[in-house]
Formats: sequence, structure tokens, C-alpha cells
Amino acid sequence: MCSSVNSTSYSGCSPYPRGHHSHIFLQFVRSIPISLDESARLDGANAFTIYLRIILPLLKPAIATVVIVKGIAVYNDFYIPFLYMPSQNLGVISTSLFRFRGPYGAHWEIISAGAILVILPTLVVFLCLQRFIYNGFMRGATR
Repeated sequence: MCSSVNSTSYSGCSPYPRGHHSHIFLQFVRSIPISLDESARLDGANAFTIYLRIILPLLKPAIATVVIVKGIAVYNDFYIPFLYMPSQNLGVISTSLFRFRGPYGAHWEIISAGAILVILPTLVVFLCLQRFIYNGFMRGATR
């Protein structure tokens, strides 16, 4: 079953099971005061309403941080696409850049220009969203 997914365009959509983002959520949830939950219970809210109307809006910085950091990590990942998409006509930017070398050597000036072009979208996203990233990390770090 798994070999039928290899060498297809869907193999790049493999899940990225890394657990360090759950630590960010855990720290955010620990920083939310229990008194918010208790006061909502006294007002008659059930668990789903408490989560949807109180906890989830407080988790927006954590969600934004995880989405941004995970998106940049997936975009810059080399190993998973290289492993699951070995075909020359499939691949993401990083693996295509790796395969861009000739039989007699590599044209390093072209590869360097390609590496700069690969870095630019990540740099623009980071520069535009850095306040969300820093706020998300700092709010989760303090208690």
C-alpha cells in the first residue's frame, strides 16, 4: 500500500510527525488561568462552549506560531520529499535544486542563485509575521 504512494505527486503530502509543536500548545494551555474556566462553569457554560468561546480565542497566538513555524519547516524540508519522491520529474524546490548538477560537475553560480530564490519566500514570510512568532513563543514561555 505504501509503495503505491511513492513516486507520485501525493507523496510530498506525507504527514510530518514531529511533536515539538505540542509543547507550544501545552505551555499556552498551562498559562491560561483556571479561574476563567471556573467562572464560565458558574455562568452555565458546558465544556464545548468553554473551549470554543474562551480557550480557543486565547490559543490564537499559539495556533499562528505553530502554523507559521510548521509551514516554514515543511517548505524547507529536504529529507522527506527526497526520500518519497525519487523520480526526476517530481520533487519540491529543495530536491530539484539538489539534483541540478551536470554529469561533469556542478555550476555553483547557478545553484547559489537558486538557493537565494529558495530562501526568499521563507524570508519574506518570516519578516512579515515575526511579531506573531515572537509573541507566540514568549506568551507560551511565561507562566
